[in-house]
Amino acid sequence: MKSIIKPAKSRRLPRFLLNFHFWLLVLLFVGGFFLQYPHLIPFINAIDPDSFLSLTRHSFGRLIMLLPVTYAALVFGMRFGLLALLIAVGIIMPNLFLSQSGPTQDDIIEIIGIVIIGLVVNLWLESYETDKKHRQVAYLRLENAQRELQRMQQNLRFYLKQITIAQEEERRRIAQELHDETAQDLIALSRKVDGFMTIHPALPSTDEAYLEDMHQHINRTLSGVRRFSQDLRPSVLDDLGLIPAIDWLIPELAKHYKLKIELKINGEPRRFPPEAELVLFRVVQESLRNVGKHAMATHVWVTVDFTPETTIFTIKDNGRGFHPPDRIGDLAVSGKLGLTGMQERAQLIGARLSIKSIPGQGTTVSVELPTPTEHPEHTY
Repeated sequence: MKSIIKPAKSRRLPRFLLNFHFWLLVLLFVGGFFLQYPHLIPFINAIDPDSFLSLTRHSFGRLIMLLPVTYAALVFGMRFGLLALLIAVGIIMPNLFLSQSGPTQDDIIEIIGIVIIGLVVNLWLESYETDKKHRQVAYLRLENAQRELQRMQQNLRFYLKQITIAQEEERRRIAQELHDETAQDLIALSRKVDGFMTIHPALPSTDEAYLEDMHQHINRTLSGVRRFSQDLRPSVLDDLGLIPAIDWLIPELAKHYKLKIELKINGEPRRFPPEAELVLFRVVQESLRNVGKHAMATHVWVTVDFTPETTIFTIKDNGRGFHPPDRIGDLAVSGKLGLTGMQERAQLIGARLSIKSIPGQGTTVSVELPTPTEHPEHTY
């Protein structure tokens, strides 16, 4: 049986020996060393060391040692930069005592200057790196905060959408119950009173007047229940769509608030998804209600502009107007919750609501909805 002898693993080199920056730093030190001691270069022994680079040896030759110091601090950090500064000074110092005159005052000033510059460079680079890390941490925190804010906004929109859906479903249920139960009971009661009066034609005049008043009161209550049911959830919106629903709404509110309301349609009308039509209907309905309750207006213009790119609903009145805030969201602070609710509803379907008002010159509410590309268009 042959034994399998595995070759011994070669010892891995230290990590720093594989670092390109380390060897470049060594090269800079070697270059600086030979600038300080040119007589050690073998192939230029014939050159007089004192005359080699005589014009720059006291300036350029020593200042060049700041290159490896700066590079070490930049690449490896402040500790390695200070170590490189010690090495650079260690290389320069022996050369001061090799000259016949010894170190001069200029030499000492140059060494002190190099040390100061090296320290300043290290401190500046360390401060820069620290500041850079702080900026990165702050940027990451800002990104996390923005993502968290976006997540909260998405959750808020989701909850708002669910609340709106639940609210509309509850309105639909109440409207259906009013139509199917309360209204039918009132109709039956009205017919019974009418039938009782028909069966007993010889009733005393006081009793007949009492029953007639009861009959009229029942009919008025029935009309109110029907109007309230339609107001909660008009069946025409589900059956025929948005424009017929607005066409039905305008005479009802004009009669109730004693307003002159004009409706103008520009372009070719189109249908929208059911949730979008419901939101747009509520915006028009709430706007007209606000005009009737608060604006003290006499005339309202409702305009619907259909274009290939967008659909714009505009409700303009000649009422007293008000000072709108810079942001619609601030309307809630001033108690105008209806307008805030309109904005939130518009955002749910990707529409943009804007309000312009000048005291004494009326108010204009407009909602702009981009034409949906994924929803098949069809006209009324």
